[in-house]
Amino acid sequence: MLRAIPVFLIAALAIAADGGIAPPPRVGVGILERRLALEQALELAFRANLDVAIERTNVDTASEGIRAARGGFDPVLRWQPSAGDSNTPVASSLDGAAGLLTQHSAGQSFAWHQKSPWNGLRLDAEFDSSRVTSANPFVSLSPFYTTQLTLTVTQPLLRGRALDGERALVRIRSNNRDASAAQLEIRALDVAARTELAYWDLVAARRQSSVDAEAANLAKAQLEQDRRKIAAGSLPPVELSAAEAALEARLDDLYRSTGAVTEAENNLKTLLTADRRDTLWDDQIVPADCGAVAPPVVIEVVEAMAEALRRRPELRVIDANLAANDVEKKQNADLVKPQMNLVASYSLAGLAGRIRQTPDPFTAVATPLYQRVDALSAAAGLPVLPTPATGVLPNSLGGGLGSSLSNLFGGSYQTFQAGVAFDFTIHNRAAEAGLAGSAVAEKRLHLMRDRAELAIQAQVRNALQSLETARQRMRAADAGAQAARDKLDSETRLFETGESTNFLVLTRQTDYSAARRRQVEADTAFNKAVSQYETALGTTLASRGIRVE
Repeated sequence: MLRAIPVFLIAALAIAADGGIAPPPRVGVGILERRLALEQALELAFRANLDVAIERTNVDTASEGIRAARGGFDPVLRWQPSAGDSNTPVASSLDGAAGLLTQHSAGQSFAWHQKSPWNGLRLDAEFDSSRVTSANPFVSLSPFYTTQLTLTVTQPLLRGRALDGERALVRIRSNNRDASAAQLEIRALDVAARTELAYWDLVAARRQSSVDAEAANLAKAQLEQDRRKIAAGSLPPVELSAAEAALEARLDDLYRSTGAVTEAENNLKTLLTADRRDTLWDDQIVPADCGAVAPPVVIEVVEAMAEALRRRPELRVIDANLAANDVEKKQNADLVKPQMNLVASYSLAGLAGRIRQTPDPFTAVATPLYQRVDALSAAAGLPVLPTPATGVLPNSLGGGLGSSLSNLFGGSYQTFQAGVAFDFTIHNRAAEAGLAGSAVAEKRLHLMRDRAELAIQAQVRNALQSLETARQRMRAADAGAQAARDKLDSETRLFETGESTNFLVLTRQTDYSAARRRQVEADTAFNKAVSQYETALGTTLASRGIRVE
């Protein structure tokens, strides 16, 4: 609840309502009034502030960085078709006729690679198929189709098992995103604090202008009363100059405070607009929250410090950087280890082709000899020689690509292989230097956090003291204004009955106006102290339900 501003001086207000003195027109503003509550002013400030908009883009960039880092675990699919003709000179007639081996080939390869986020496990699958036509006379299949499917699993045992580059990058960028979000909150808190201070400065300037207008109307009322008394002969004419001088002094204060209203209003408009052509520049801003705000629930220093340490975004930035550095430290410690991977593979193979019906050269050369020996053996009454074995291929290898695939998935030709790959970097100075650098960065970040905590502790204590001081000043200012008002009323009554002097009435008016100014100053100081208290605890945005992400 806003504390109501006391309304005094019925006579002065009546004069002001009946052609009395009012603040003069201000330069650069029209007659339209824009009534703004503090929450509305904060919303406009966040919308107009370019620094907040830039910090938002940094958060979005950091979020996209996380997505990009997770792309290290995206599977990669590769397709590689190929075709070729080869004419190879050979040194033996057994490899090719006329010293030339001619082959025509066409094929394609499919490969799938997947890096998993679990213990650095890597999965690879590759499928190859080819069609080859060969002029080699000893090739029994031409053309022939080969197919092969290989599955490989690679599991790090030392380096890369606990943490690898891809997983480290995801964690680091997640921490960077947290740091960017905290930086955005820091910027938003700064904008909120500056907007609140400018808002309360405008409230104070407008109230001060009202106080000065009230003082001017009091002086005007006293001047008119003096004129009536002089005309009636109950007051010497010399007293008129004192009342006139007092009125001019009050008018001077009013003109000065009117200028202060424009300056305070322009300062606030600078925070609320992003374009000099904004229509808000032509309007008068009328703060809807024009009194002392409701006092916050003040907690003890220890509790306030704990709340500040929990909420302050500056510490969250350092904590996020510490978390990112801890990931780097673990990664560098992992890089110091030797590389030792368990590699296991399982493959299937298939083969098929058109079986040649013509004998190979050796068989073709030996056939006439066997025929002649068989004829002589028959003439001599001897048995013929047995037909030599020529290594006839099984019928399962006859066919095309389909037969090759059938042989592949039939599992007739399987290969399993397992082993350990071990790499050791002598000295490994790069990894050791990285590990040492991470330790130095960790020490620096802890020192920065200690420094930030010291600054926060001083800020929290100062905010608590400022809040208590402002509360006491408000009570004193209210009591002082009430006392000055009572004295002025009493002196005015005495002057009307001829028991007081014009000098004393003017003095009481001056004292009352000074007391009212102190009241405005105390209320403003209290509002600013509340803002600084919430800023010190980091609760400014949460207390107003503001989300900046």
